[in-house]
Amino acid sequence: MSAFDVVLKTLKYVIMYIPALFGLHTWLYSKSPKYYFFVVRLFSKWRDTTWAVNAEFSLDELGDSYKRLEDVLKFKYKDKKYSRPVNMVNKKMYDFDVYKMIVQDDFQDGMISRKVMFMSISQMNVTLNNAEEKLRELRELFNDIERAIRPNVTSYNLDVQFSKGKNPFYGLMVQRLGKNNVSHFECFFPISAIVPRQNDRVSGNNHQIRVFKEKLTINDTSFDIIEETAKRALLFK
Repeated sequence: MSAFDVVLKTLKYVIMYIPALFGLHTWLYSKSPKYYFFVVRLFSKWRDTTWAVNAEFSLDELGDSYKRLEDVLKFKYKDKKYSRPVNMVNKKMYDFDVYKMIVQDDFQDGMISRKVMFMSISQMNVTLNNAEEKLRELRELFNDIERAIRPNVTSYNLDVQFSKGKNPFYGLMVQRLGKNNVSHFECFFPISAIVPRQNDRVSGNNHQIRVFKEKLTINDTSFDIIEETAKRALLFK
């Protein structure tokens, strides 16, 4: 058999199996979440996102919590444009590095006070390439803050807003319906549905992700878990 005949025979088999392979790909893409996210990751379906982080720290007394917080920020960001443009009694704003943090409390509300200090960092532009670095920076920041003000209870919320409608989770859930047929969308699912059960902190608590049309939300009492869940959900680590 000549080399030409071998090539021709090989091409024949390739062409023969292309429809079958394409059919298998289509079936897996629509039925298997793990395969779907593998393809999403392979082709980097999302690039630009906007993040917002909200935290609540329950305290016995407000005391010098603002001063302790400011000591943390001044120490960590003394060379990165630290400033305090808003300085009210129970509401302050801090600019440091690329972040803007609003901090306020409800201790002035008397009997209805929950004795909570609220922190919010919003409008963070994050790409696929720097998402892991941002998560690490935020985890280290909030861990330092917790050690400084020593809250009784903590609560964190991470919102990830996808630009140009490229929310891969929304696409997974409604790809067979078509976006034009969905006026409102919201669902919950455990992170273990799309990532391996390799980390006891994640799998043991069975953390969930809340998904909307253009964003997803992760909630937990520890930012370490927020970071771990986001890395697995967004970066497929």
